[in-house]
Amino acid sequence: MTDIKELLKEHIEKNSETWIYYDIDRGEIDINGSRYRVGELSFNEVGGAVKSVLRELFGEYRTIPYTFNSEAYENEKFRAEVLALGFEGLLRFKVEKKE
Repeated sequence: MTDIKELLKEHIEKNSETWIYYDIDRGEIDINGSRYRVGELSFNEVGGAVKSVLRELFGEYRTIPYTFNSEAYENEKFRAEVLALGFEGLLRFKVEKKE
């Protein structure tokens, strides 16, 4: 099983845009088209790992709620959007660095 935080940090650091998909049924995370087996984690664990890495890389940020299953995180260095599709077993993040 792969360390999710290290994977996320590696990809987010080197890319200006990072797409992250977690499939809870398969226990796989897809980061910009590369798939990794991370085991059975909850949406909360994966989301917490992403937010922890964002805070580590970019500092504190504000949360902007959209709907019951989506929100954004943002500061002067980045913007990230998250969408939880529980009925499909998917959690999706899009992280964009600001210039």
